[in-house]
Amino acid sequence: MPRDSRLYMTFPIDFHRHPKIARLSDAAFRAFVEANGESRIAESDGRLEASDAEFLWAPTVLAELVASHPTRPVMLRDGDAYVLRDYAEHQFTKADRDDLSRKRAEAGAKGAAARASKRQASAEQVPSNAQQTQAESESESESEDFYSPSKSQSRSNRARVSTDAIEVSEWTRKLAAQKGITSLRVVVDAIHSHTSCTVTADQAWQLCVLLLEKAKEWPQAEQRYVLACIKQSPAEVERSLYEQIGVAS
Repeated sequence: MPRDSRLYMTFPIDFHRHPKIARLSDAAFRAFVEANGESRIAESDGRLEASDAEFLWAPTVLAELVASHPTRPVMLRDGDAYVLRDYAEHQFTKADRDDLSRKRAEAGAKGAAARASKRQASAEQVPSNAQQTQAESESESESEDFYSPSKSQSRSNRARVSTDAIEVSEWTRKLAAQKGITSLRVVVDAIHSHTSCTVTADQAWQLCVLLLEKAKEWPQAEQRYVLACIKQSPAEVERSLYEQIGVAS
């Protein structure tokens, strides 16, 4: 069977019996579980901006979580944010991800290099500052192709099937939009078309952040720039997916 690439959160098998949890209302219990999930997706290490949290859950429900214990509540209010207490003791954090990525990179460097050499004799680099404007311009027609369902689907049946099945959470969609990524489905389609990787929407979002942060100057058209990087440097993109994002080979 293919390896499950979805993200997971963890709770002790009897956590529902803990007095702080058992006393929660149904709405507060649901909000607590969902808050862990949203934080895991956003990689915020248990910290949720107050405006986002109060959009997702009623303030009275959040107040119940904050008041779940006099000194050790399951959630804290810290200025303009809500913080899940002891999040790092139970859930996968950014530090955990970085450590896992490092270990995978060390263990799989030779294999990744072999796969990359088969696809491209000499790996191209992500467009530099001098090439960035040109890359965005040259990729405009390519970007338009990806936005056109008929053209995109005709490129690769494998990409079409995978893209049709992808799920993008509202939280991830919101984070992507804030960075100028208007369609993660298009990014997933591009990854499938130009590399051998199978990715989730969240992994595609992590790649977008990685590519945008590597740019010498922040691009004016973020999604077009990401698509240009994937098209022009598929081997480097594939290596980043394996070594830095942890996509299963």
